[in-house]
Amino acid sequence: MFPWLKKHFIPHEGNNHRPHMLRGRNARNIITIIILLEVITFLLPTLNHLNTTGGMTAEVISAVLANLTNGERQTQNLPTLTVNSVLNEAAEMKATDMATKGYFAHTSPEGKTPWYWLEQAGYNYQYAGENLAINFSDSKDVTNAWMASPTHKANIVKENYTEIGTGVATGMYQGKETVFVAQVYANPLPVEQTKIVPAKTEPTTVEVTPNVSTTKEPANILGAETSANVGNNPGNIVIDKVIFIDKTPKPTLWQKLIASPRNSTNIILYVVFGIIVIALLLYILIKRKNHHIDLITNGLIIIAVVGAIFVTNYYLTHRDMVVAQSLDYSNQSQ
Repeated sequence: MFPWLKKHFIPHEGNNHRPHMLRGRNARNIITIIILLEVITFLLPTLNHLNTTGGMTAEVISAVLANLTNGERQTQNLPTLTVNSVLNEAAEMKATDMATKGYFAHTSPEGKTPWYWLEQAGYNYQYAGENLAINFSDSKDVTNAWMASPTHKANIVKENYTEIGTGVATGMYQGKETVFVAQVYANPLPVEQTKIVPAKTEPTTVEVTPNVSTTKEPANILGAETSANVGNNPGNIVIDKVIFIDKTPKPTLWQKLIASPRNSTNIILYVVFGIIVIALLLYILIKRKNHHIDLITNGLIIIAVVGAIFVTNYYLTHRDMVVAQSLDYSNQSQ
């Protein structure tokens, strides 16, 4: 291993003081490999990202986005959210409604609030919130943008939430095909039961209707949150939370990479950039005089190509993406 490193990175008599890593042929090969990887890891997945019925399915993107959200919660030392299939359905209906009707807002043109979709899916919530995004091609960029927005971040790291659902759909918006994503966070309304034991009879379980007052407000902005308030409960009521089993397949490493093409490509670019910078520094520091200008030029060209691809990818994935200008609404008085 060391002889190979010495041959490619360190100028010495054995390589005529011309490290192979910086020679013209190797430089051209590196640039060719970078371009091929750019096509494979960024351009093709980015184009395929718009076709959610193809290799990059909406289910995969949803699972990856939920996984990224939970990753952010873990960094805040918060418990992860359980993926709930009912919340997934509600979020999917919301995303599909936006994609079908070509709008981007928490409230639909007909006045349907985010909480309408929870009711349609049959999810009774105690707390609920919603984040939206549009015009994205990299799942990690969506989560990063939400975390950069205080109001969206507040939804992601809210301690009251225990479950999550994500919906993705494609449709036309302002004259072009794009991807809509809705992510819903919630805490289910407790199920209440009371046990009444009549005198000299066997124990009987009687269902009691909960004393619940629900307050809902429409939200017309891009980060929204609401809650239902549970009233005072009789002392003999035992409250048990509804337990939902997460049956959503966990995204594989490959699916995570494909669902975040720009960030996956960045990893490769960082590695190549680091290798060439090390090769240049070793060459300049070890061979203190009589430098071969062509070797330094080759290294700088590779760095320039890496930088150009990095900037171009960032521009392509961020130029139309929208998640900001949001405000949270919350009513948590008990």
